[in-house]
Amino acid sequence: MYPFRVFTLSQANRAVPKVARLTDSARARLDSLRATYAEDDPEAGRKLEEETKTALTEWQQAVLALGAEPKGIFTVDFRSPDPNVLWCWTVDEPEITHRHFTWESFKDRERIEVGKRGWPSTN
Repeated sequence: MYPFRVFTLSQANRAVPKVARLTDSARARLDSLRATYAEDDPEAGRKLEEETKTALTEWQQAVLALGAEPKGIFTVDFRSPDPNVLWCWTVDEPEITHRHFTWESFKDRERIEVGKRGWPSTN
């Protein structure tokens, strides 16, 4: 099992390029799988589902190995120094620009505003 790390915002942003590369690679693999199984093969659906699950599981494991938390498909949370706050990243974002409380989900995330009252430091 992989332990979750605590990341300052700058540490999490330094990890984003690695997460983005892992995500781009997984997305390319999924695109390739869809193209491969677009034929009229009676087993195609089962094979596509199986290999898609494998690709997503491998992406999740790679993200976990970095100490981050995969949430959904191609969304990643990083634990912040405040135990109640997560830095939130999703596919195609060049850096972390949002955060949310641990009891909230992606739909509840808020844009990070340095110095905003009620949020932890973004150092």
